[in-house]
Amino acid sequence: MRLFPALALVLVAPALAQDPVDTGMQLTVKPVLCITDNRNPTCDLSFLVVWQSGETGYYCLYNDFSEAPIHCWSEDRAGRLHDDRIVRENFSYWMTSSDPGSRLAEFTVEVLRMDSDDRRRKRRTRHVWDIN
Repeated sequence: MRLFPALALVLVAPALAQDPVDTGMQLTVKPVLCITDNRNPTCDLSFLVVWQSGETGYYCLYNDFSEAPIHCWSEDRAGRLHDDRIVRENFSYWMTSSDPGSRLAEFTVEVLRMDSDDRRRKRRTRHVWDIN
């Protein structure tokens, strides 16, 4: 009967093991779209950038406008930043860890030009019952 305690330990041990920490990085940016036309070829926007990670660490936020980081956080799991920009074309924000070459998460802000031949603007809307 010495096997019973050993068997019980084998059955209970997996329940006691902790799940690995989720290292996934989440990055959100608002607003997500800039709409321009002939009169206003740029958007003057204030972006709210929010990030969250499963692990505490050293993280930096970058964008396409500069090679230097916008802001870095040390020993944090989450952060937020307001970034004022004048936007003319699509660009991205991304998060890195201590290695600036590895992007943990990326978000692209799109520019929609109302005076261009952009298909997103010219989609025809139909009623559900319209068969033509």
